[in-house]
Amino acid sequence: MNKILIVHTSWYEDYISTMVDTSIKNLEKDFEYDIAIAPGSIELAALAKNKILQKKYVGILFHGIVIRGETSHYDLVTNETFRSIGSLAENFYDLAIINNVICIENEDQLKERLIKVTLNNTNALIDLINEKSS
Repeated sequence: MNKILIVHTSWYEDYISTMVDTSIKNLEKDFEYDIAIAPGSIELAALAKNKILQKKYVGILFHGIVIRGETSHYDLVTNETFRSIGSLAENFYDLAIINNVICIENEDQLKERLIKVTLNNTNALIDLINEKSS
């Protein structure tokens, strides 16, 4: 059984729903999937680790959105999110792990990139699963 874990944040619910729906439409013909919801981007990797220790998956797709604000919070969140997902990918190298956390300056950039980037990253997950299984 080829099962994917989709882990997403609870922020920007409408946009996240679009990301998840876009991925599922692209994955559902070949993969089953589970969904886990983290409170924020920083918690994504830890939640994924908890889930992969409980169940077998062939890949993980992370969805999140971080929009720059007026404080250093953006830099802290984006750096820690990418570091923790990268660390998870190194420690669980047998899994295909793709980070689709979109970091942007404003909502216009998000609207412009949302579907295209999500489709590209979903396809990258499929390609990585195929590469790791060959």
